[in-house]
Amino acid sequence: MANKKYNVVIDVEKIQENFAEYSPFNLERDIKNQKLEENDLQNIACSIADEMYYGFDRKSCTAVYWGKKRKANYAKVRVVDLTRSGGKSSGIRCIVLVDEVNCYGYLLHIYRHGHGEKDNISRKEQNKLESLVEAYINSIE
Repeated sequence: MANKKYNVVIDVEKIQENFAEYSPFNLERDIKNQKLEENDLQNIACSIADEMYYGFDRKSCTAVYWGKKRKANYAKVRVVDLTRSGGKSSGIRCIVLVDEVNCYGYLLHIYRHGHGEKDNISRKEQNKLESLVEAYINSIE
């Protein structure tokens, strides 16, 4: 299977408008809490696109839940935190809604791993993300 090039959407207003009903996260709050600037977001988006290009079966890019007919998933993507020392393993984690039909990724959540911060997302958040994937697939069919 040939690798696909993905576009990653980081437009906070567009993401909140389209996914706030189902998403357990608030990207605007994440950006503020992580003190990220526009250039940081651009770098994160490029890194996410690169990771998705190489597939979803690696430690740095894992599809956590596939929707019906594998049309969409949500993935956890590791990204280097350029503002702190360290690589991907102690860097930024991104939760991304991935549209396999149109090759888009929608950044839903950003959190830092390591340095005493959040390790993972909760089971409740995972359940909401699974519902989001299914609702998204229904909207594109």
